[in-house]
Amino acid sequence: MARLDRGLSETEQAEVEAWLAGDARRRGALARAKAIWLHADRAASLGQSLTEGDAEPAPEFGRWARITNRRAVLTGGSAIAASLAIGVIAVPRLLDRGRRLTSNVGEIRRIPLGDGSMVTLDTDSVIETAFSGTARTVRLVSGMAYFEVTHDRARPFLVHARDVTVRVIGTAFSVRALAGAPIAVIVSQGHVAVSRKAAGGQQLDLIPNMRAILPDKAPMGAPIGIVASVAPDALQRALAWRDGMLAFEGETLADAVSRFRRYGGPAIEVDGQALAQQPISGLFAASDPRGFARAVAVSLNATVQDDGGAIRLMESQAQ
Repeated sequence: MARLDRGLSETEQAEVEAWLAGDARRRGALARAKAIWLHADRAASLGQSLTEGDAEPAPEFGRWARITNRRAVLTGGSAIAASLAIGVIAVPRLLDRGRRLTSNVGEIRRIPLGDGSMVTLDTDSVIETAFSGTARTVRLVSGMAYFEVTHDRARPFLVHARDVTVRVIGTAFSVRALAGAPIAVIVSQGHVAVSRKAAGGQQLDLIPNMRAILPDKAPMGAPIGIVASVAPDALQRALAWRDGMLAFEGETLADAVSRFRRYGGPAIEVDGQALAQQPISGLFAASDPRGFARAVAVSLNATVQDDGGAIRLMESQAQ
């Protein structure tokens, strides 16, 4: 970020591009670093010293002073880590004796819970917490959430989504409960037990790099859900939303557009069933539907019409 701030040479720009291409997670990491960097600049513009008692630096040391101040923001307890793409907002820890936590459309919130656990809420998501001396209970009302659970054998951590219950002691996993879609659970760390009401005690045991899909109406006597292994790179794509990014690997354009709509901004409309069924791959900022549409137009030989409101993707008429 120090080099980006002062401007890159052609060689350095090539190095950055090569670094970004090496791992899909790096764009999200860079976006968070940029946000912290800009947060330091905003604080400086208000004339507030980030380190008490510092004297005004000599001109030749001005840039280094700004870097030092930015380091203070990175390490300070009051730092706000905000993604440039979406707005990943960390909020102070509160007691969880019963509260409702929400995220707005286009917002991702990372929230400490009263037991030391963390929850990251995807856009337009709602959870309700109720912690006691014997259990830590969360209800995912709607949307998607990623939980990083502090180990506490005396108080299991329970997440309810519709008729599904996810039970853990200490682990990291995500739960999705979107309207019109089945419940989905993905485990990145630890061990998770998934059950549902009226299932005769059936339980799915998930370990890292596993996903369970639980349809709303499972046939009588059938398994309560479908369990599959997830490759490490596929796991990173599935959780890229935490960094304000959307990752696609063969999904149809129609499905990709539907995911973008959850994050607000101008709506993308696809003209033509053939175009809508084209597969899409790539990593995109969830808050940049225009950039996504332009990239799709280039890769699929399509045309973009943007009137400032809706964005329309059409099959190109050129032969």
